[in-house]
Amino acid sequence: MAMKEFKSKTVAPGTEEAEISLWQSFGWELVGAPQEVRTSDSQRLTGRDEDYEYYETIKGVHYIKLSFERNPERPHYEELKSLETQYYSIKNPYCPDAPQFITFLWLILIGLGLVACVIPGVILLILHIISHIKKRKKWNEDSSKYQQELNLLNSQRKEILSKAQALV
Repeated sequence: MAMKEFKSKTVAPGTEEAEISLWQSFGWELVGAPQEVRTSDSQRLTGRDEDYEYYETIKGVHYIKLSFERNPERPHYEELKSLETQYYSIKNPYCPDAPQFITFLWLILIGLGLVACVIPGVILLILHIISHIKKRKKWNEDSSKYQQELNLLNSQRKEILSKAQALV
């Protein structure tokens, strides 16, 4: 009899059912009940002077711990293991950040332009609007490319997942 594989995973509350279902698709079985871990915020004294005490707040944690096991002697074990590796090796593409309309530098430049003279400020504002329109257009193109890549990767994930579920 071969040794069983064991893995543990921590997930956010509310996502445990989806995570259990995903792992079961690759032949893992849930061991025991999900364990909820919750700690409350705490404070630690960091300093003190004549009038005040200073505290640091340490945030509490809240997560669900799931434990799984998988028997290497099960049917299609190697294929399930390979599909699991393929599934988790698919990385999401880079998601471009939307350009900000007003940044701190532009705010200073426009403010200085308006203070120095209204015309340079208006010119700077027009140049900035034109620049932002170009950046927004580029971002829209990049964002649509990102969405297409993400859709392709998600379809690959679904295909791998359906192959694995068919084997279980």
